[in-house]
Amino acid sequence: MAYLFAFCRLLTGIVFLMSAVSKLRGRAAYEEFTAATRALVRLPARPVAALVVAAEIAIAPLLAWRPTVLAGFCVALGLLVAFTAVIVVALRRGRRVPCRCFGASAVPVGAGHLARNAVLIVVAAAGAVQAGAGAVQAGAGALHAGTDAVFAGLGPAGLAAVALAAGAVAVLLSAIGEIAGLFTSSSRRR
Repeated sequence: MAYLFAFCRLLTGIVFLMSAVSKLRGRAAYEEFTAATRALVRLPARPVAALVVAAEIAIAPLLAWRPTVLAGFCVALGLLVAFTAVIVVALRRGRRVPCRCFGASAVPVGAGHLARNAVLIVVAAAGAVQAGAGAVQAGAGALHAGTDAVFAGLGPAGLAAVALAAGAVAVLLSAIGEIAGLFTSSSRRR
């Protein structure tokens, strides 16, 4: 279970960190994300975009520090559920808005993005369940700031293997829209 918990923490943290960095890599990237947000939601785009990026940035440190891991998974789940709902509404309305989840993708939101979010929801939910169970088992007094028995228990080789797997899956998930776009007929892309 320690490997699964570490994988859930690392994958979720890496994905949201990649997402935030891709939006903040330059003014143009952030403006493209804000424009996509404007096209997808009926709320003021600038505050929503800023809130999304702030939440994405917060997830990695929340997942890194043991006492806040459950909070990190909860923030991730909240964002993922909101993102999924927005994508479903866009698809039902026939809106072809490019997904700016990981930066400059021109691929419109679609089934691949829903599949990616479903995978991430399952990973974040599994992590939240494990974090909740760990907090109950350990008791509030047993958790010391700055210590993390889960990562330490893996050993250097185990942690490296889990980190490598989480990084590889994160890269794959970040490109799922483009991968799904390869299998979409050219007539549907117009």
